[in-house]
Amino acid sequence: MEFWNYKLKDDPYKLQNINKKDIELAEKAFHIKLPQAYIDLLIEQNGGCLKNTYLPVNFKNWADNHILFDYLLGIKKDKGIMESNYLLKEWGVKEKNLIIISGDGHFFIALDYRTNEEKPTIVYIDTTENQITKIYEDFSTMVNSLYEEEDLENQEDIEEIEELRKHLQNSKKKSIELMESMDNDDIVEGIHMYVGATAGFIQEDYVFIEKLLKFIQHSNEDIRLAAAECLWRSISSGNIKENKVISLVLDIFKNENHPDIKYFYDDIIENQAK
Repeated sequence: MEFWNYKLKDDPYKLQNINKKDIELAEKAFHIKLPQAYIDLLIEQNGGCLKNTYLPVNFKNWADNHILFDYLLGIKKDKGIMESNYLLKEWGVKEKNLIIISGDGHFFIALDYRTNEEKPTIVYIDTTENQITKIYEDFSTMVNSLYEEEDLENQEDIEEIEELRKHLQNSKKKSIELMESMDNDDIVEGIHMYVGATAGFIQEDYVFIEKLLKFIQHSNEDIRLAAAECLWRSISSGNIKENKVISLVLDIFKNENHPDIKYFYDDIIENQAK
């Protein structure tokens, strides 16, 4: 997986190539052992902007499930992570043994050496609320969790589609229950709900079409009209193409006195003639 954003021409966070002295300088200054995974990345490029910039988090009372992690600091004398103590003091963070690896001042992401000098956890520092929260057990896990904005959008699209699918499935189930009801209003509602749940695509749903053929012969006018309109729209839009079904519908429509159903009949006949 590509970590650095190599397409960026002028990277403000990219430092000169790292060397062994830079690593020794940092570890002696902070009295810690840097994660090998962090060192390996800096050998490729000494700090800079990242290709994958979204980091999953699980905060309470937090609207989003991710934070922005768009760059990683490198190491040079008085630059990169060597500015950590200055930045923490500048933003009013009193805790010690924290090494900033990213952030804009309002928040920082840091290596947390407060309990272990060799195996730091990863923390999120909220300077506005003066809170420090552990977000990852180690640097490698954090890096492997990064993902692109496109991945986020795709995931959101998938979730929206799945939510819509479940809603339509539930609506379809509910509509069938309503059409089985003895209450006329429920049947009318069920017909309209089923059409909405299938987006009008009923051409292969022969069970529903048979129900509609029965409903257009129902004694209740509202039920006949709801079923007739559904069949008319489906035939007019080409969702019902079977000649046998269309002929049955026309035979029933022809004997109806309701002006709307007479219009449905004339419209189907006119479209068939074209």
